[in-house]
Amino acid sequence: MNRFLASVLIGLLVWNVSTALLIDVYVPSPCNALGRCDGDMAFTLKVIGIWFGMFWATSASVLLYNIASWKREWARHQQRVG
Repeated sequence: MNRFLASVLIGLLVWNVSTALLIDVYVPSPCNALGRCDGDMAFTLKVIGIWFGMFWATSASVLLYNIASWKREWARHQQRVG
């Protein structure tokens, strides 16, 4: 498996775990002990906001890691060729 695919898979794993933890810790359930659920829309928007935010943060970090890796490999290649 190449380095790019491995970093994407690790990024997806980090994204899933961190998003689940953030939602569990910071977003209270809209349902009370009687089973009534109020404010479902606010709950859904918070969950979707955290989900998208963590997705883009993880995507940006994976992309930056791979750009740095590609630049290093390109520099090594140029040293060997030139």
